[in-house]
Amino acid sequence: MRIKNSVVVFGALLTALATAPAMAATFEVPRSFEIMYVDLESASQFGNDFKVDIDEGQHQIVVRFNKLLRSGGDTENFQSEPIVLDLQFEKNAYLTLKAPYISTKKQAESNAKDPQFTIYDDVNGQDVDYKKQNLATKSGLQNTRDYVTEIERLTAKNTLSNVSSGSSPVPAPILMTEDVALEMMQFWYNRSDEATRKDARIWIADDMYKPTVANIQLEMFQFWFKKADKEAKKSFQAWLVE
Repeated sequence: MRIKNSVVVFGALLTALATAPAMAATFEVPRSFEIMYVDLESASQFGNDFKVDIDEGQHQIVVRFNKLLRSGGDTENFQSEPIVLDLQFEKNAYLTLKAPYISTKKQAESNAKDPQFTIYDDVNGQDVDYKKQNLATKSGLQNTRDYVTEIERLTAKNTLSNVSSGSSPVPAPILMTEDVALEMMQFWYNRSDEATRKDARIWIADDMYKPTVANIQLEMFQFWFKKADKEAKKSFQAWLVE
């Protein structure tokens, strides 16, 4: 009976392990930083403020410098503006943010103007490429700011700016509206090939559909479609048939 029970327990454990989601990569920052968001979701949903486990692929991670520092004879907390990082995570990658040591408010203020750090892959022993964007400094109480909306608009503005300066033609116009999600759905749809557009249209109609293509255009389109509200989704579908 004891052996039989052990087999049942072991079988249940294997089943649990098989059904548990496998995280393919890790991102970690030093204790002088904090992870604020991963793909615009709170970092607490992925791990904690200093280390998160995520799937392989393209991700946007928002970090900021956050540390108690000396200022004259006093000690006060210093927080930098959020820094938006776009990173490509390979399977089993372990990326760590390496930053210079900062001990005074003066050093922190100087570094905040142009944050200096590298991102290192502990698995292959190499630095990795990343794209960095900084939110603008604002006065007033910081806890009243809507960081997610600010990040969405920063990302949309820079993405649209990059495409307008590139050489690739955009096959359909983007309607410049106040809805960032709508603009970005149009943008990524325009940047897709015909196979990707077809998969996107089928996926909109049936969210259980498994796309046959896999590329950054479809991933970003799906990301912004999920972020969009009902009106933005309706406007996009109307735009498709115009």
